Amino acid sequence: MPTSLSKLLAGASAALVLLVAGVAGMTWWSDQAAHIRHEAEAATGGDIARAMPIMTANGCSGCHTISGVPGAQGQVGPRLDASLADRTFIGGGLANNPENLIRWIRSAREINPRTAMPSTRISEQQARDIAAYLYALK
Repeated sequence: MPTSLSKLLAGASAALVLLVAGVAGMTWWSDQAAHIRHEAEAATGGDIARAMPIMTANGCSGCHTISGVPGAQGQVGPRLDASLADRTFIGGGLANNPENLIRWIRSAREINPRTAMPSTRISEQQARDIAAYLYALK
């Protein structure tokens, strides 16, 4: 077999191996992301797909930088990104769990009158949707 043909076949084989590995990696990553989304929705009773319009309509992006939300580059409140799920506390002293996050999103000032976070008074379901979105950012 001529050397140039051998090199061509070796290169094509290597490219095919990389392509298959890449597709397998993307599938694994997609499966992991779907699992995380499912866990977040189950834990909160929320629907991630509904969260972004709720956050946008309620001005969350004015104070927070929120991963995945266009224009959410606020610097007043804490970043709402992948680290939220790993935090021990939310709102300055509440244990980080779905029910506390939902309460905090809805009525922060009733929990801590000195917080800069407004009491949004959004519905419980809307707060559940936002909480699901935030917990899925792992």
